[in-house]
Amino acid sequence: MSKKIVLFEAFSWIWSQHQALKNLWYKVNIAWISDWYTDAIIAYWVNHLRLKSKSIDKKEVLLFLEKFSLSLDSKKRAKYLWWLSEEKLSILKQVIDKFWNLDIRFIEWVQLMKKNIDLFTYSFPCQDISQQWKQRWFSKESKSRSWLLWEIERILKEIYFKDKKYLPKVLLMENVKAILNEAFKTDLDEWIFELEKMWYKSTKPFIVNSADLWEAQRRERVFIVSYLWNNPNEFKLNKINNTKFIDDIFEKNLNHDLFKTNRKFEIIQMNQKTWIKKSYIKWYSNFNAESFVYFKDWKSPTITASGAQSRIKIFHNEKIIYLNAYEHLKLQWFINKDFYDNLVKYWISEAKIKFLAWNSINVKVLEEIFNFYL
Repeated sequence: MSKKIVLFEAFSWIWSQHQALKNLWYKVNIAWISDWYTDAIIAYWVNHLRLKSKSIDKKEVLLFLEKFSLSLDSKKRAKYLWWLSEEKLSILKQVIDKFWNLDIRFIEWVQLMKKNIDLFTYSFPCQDISQQWKQRWFSKESKSRSWLLWEIERILKEIYFKDKKYLPKVLLMENVKAILNEAFKTDLDEWIFELEKMWYKSTKPFIVNSADLWEAQRRERVFIVSYLWNNPNEFKLNKINNTKFIDDIFEKNLNHDLFKTNRKFEIIQMNQKTWIKKSYIKWYSNFNAESFVYFKDWKSPTITASGAQSRIKIFHNEKIIYLNAYEHLKLQWFINKDFYDNLVKYWISEAKIKFLAWNSINVKVLEEIFNFYL
């Protein structure tokens, strides 16, 4: 029997939280979402509400959408959307008709009052926290991309001072492991203190590695759960004894790009100390990670948005090939082939699907957290 839950997914991306709740047989009512990346919005709504494109007046829709903050690369606001297909523009128009403001900076408390939100999730941008990028902190003074966390504070405080009974009951934060670095301690402590002033009791930040759930990817992420008024228990992981490896997510009947180089190279075996088993292509690249080739009977490293781990190389039939976009989705436990097919149908490229997968949260990890706290 399904349970009901009202959800706000801030920085929603491609609906990991929503998918995890559905897998746990929750009937999810979407109070709101926030995101500005066009492909993420399309991925979310095509696969959740099964929105279909409608015939539009392209010039009219473009004039309408120009009033809103939308991004074609997830990094900066797009000046022009005219090169998007009519199918994509139609979906974006339908979503904005439903929610109006998707940019977290412009969502106001009055839009959320009386929504009776049960779960508010916020996986705020990690670019200014992650070790792959320039670490600019996320203090209130920084105005970095990761600073958008404080827009969550603004929304919650607006509700708190207007009518406390409409505060979301449970909050879930997710971000990269680097957020626990000493450089960010002051900012993170301040965030938890601000929540306490609004009557939220929070767990200590805890790390969950998807490999500990025997998933096919080694991926560590940090979470904080906050309850309104009540103290949440510290998270205890229930390890699942059904281990998966790259081979379990490998699609032998789908196309894989072949690794090619004009240089002669030598494969060097490496000593293995983790769940990951790899070899090294001698003389291939000055960047170590670019030279790694992984074995299908072991786990994948953490997939990333760019760099070598956005192009995972594996051995297959005595060749070196790259994992494809559907396999990147499956590493995050988006296993439904229809999901991938719908993304392709709406002309979202293989590279962009990999990008969408990278920024997602592993669905199995979320299932474990929701099972524990909801």
